[in-house]
Amino acid sequence: MAIQQIFVKCYNCSCMSGPFKALTKEQMVKVDKNRTELTYGKGEIICKQGAFISHLIFIKKGLVKFYLETKPHPTVISVEKNGYFIGLQSLFEQNVFQYSVEALEDTEVCLVDLKIFEELVYQNAAFGAGIIKYINFDMIKLYDRVQSLSQKQIHGRFAEFLLYLKNNIYEQNPFALSISKRDMADIISTSHESISRMCTQLKTEGIIEEKGRIIKVLDETKLEQISKFG
Repeated sequence: MAIQQIFVKCYNCSCMSGPFKALTKEQMVKVDKNRTELTYGKGEIICKQGAFISHLIFIKKGLVKFYLETKPHPTVISVEKNGYFIGLQSLFEQNVFQYSVEALEDTEVCLVDLKIFEELVYQNAAFGAGIIKYINFDMIKLYDRVQSLSQKQIHGRFAEFLLYLKNNIYEQNPFALSISKRDMADIISTSHESISRMCTQLKTEGIIEEKGRIIKVLDETKLEQISKFG
């Protein structure tokens, strides 16, 4: 079970996202009175596809995976970290989560009452514009993912994903994987065995170094070339 932990008032929060910085002090107090903070351990489900949504969820700290409840196996659609909103797609029209989300490591989230969130979009134009930017950014990422899956070979998709992990998720080199190779395989639409073979090949060519769950990119230029040309 997730454990409730109230850490700090919203208007003093160092994790405050861009859109919330546009709110007035009075509006932030209103948010603070209508939200809660939870922590989830690795492997715990943060939200379930099809479940009723009463709160938007902001990832304050940690790493999560988004997936669809498809058969025979779930389809992993993305990996996200702190600073990401869960449930924006359900604003105004939908009343359920469109996907499930699982914590890949210990994760802290902030739940904001959905109705309060919608009110603020109407009341504060700058806040609403910030939310639209978040949604647009998500759409662009989705388009890029579809293009990658449809046009790139497996090696190109794998190199692209390694660069995404290094530059966008972990933001360091080397980095320790929180995501399993099976999930990596699902994200780039290949098999677990193919991921292992590609890791071995990249190590043999001196492009990456792998020790357990630690990966270090040794030749980013070559990895970028593989990502671009497959």
